Amino acid sequence: MNRVGMLVDCTHTGYRSSMDVFEVAQGPVVFSHSNARAVWDHERNIRDDQAQACARTGGVIGVVGAGIFIGDNDIRTESLFRHVDHFVNLVGPWHVGIGLDCVSDVDSLFAVVENRPGSYPAHLKYDLRPKFAEPEQVPELTELMLRHGYGDDVVRGILGENWLRVARAVWR
Repeated sequence: MNRVGMLVDCTHTGYRSSMDVFEVAQGPVVFSHSNARAVWDHERNIRDDQAQACARTGGVIGVVGAGIFIGDNDIRTESLFRHVDHFVNLVGPWHVGIGLDCVSDVDSLFAVVENRPGSYPAHLKYDLRPKFAEPEQVPELTELMLRHGYGDDVVRGILGENWLRVARAVWR
């Protein structure tokens, strides 16, 4: 993947696989949409050592907007910010981005899951439909970052410039 200029994304890999990737990567690796397990202990969220290994490659962690990964199906902007802030303090602001993974029609998503029972793990059949943060929350998230002392350059990085840096470094 490094040789042909393909972006390596560890979002849907397990812990061991992601750590193996970081050992052999010759360029930036990303978690395109993952949250901090230290903030919300969900098996899908990443551990601090994974985030640090990602940052050592020059990569970016994109904070995801799925309520079940933010908190207890919590999509409040303040809760999303807690994940951003955790990663900023852990790995530095140049390795943090936004990767909302927005789903506008949750019912259709779960109709697909329910109609293909053999294709998805059983734990994806939630009694409570997950909520998703929406792109319309980004201005409020921006204000939160500024109120917490993030400089304009840091905010621009988190809102997209960090992703551009990685794309320029990887794509051929």
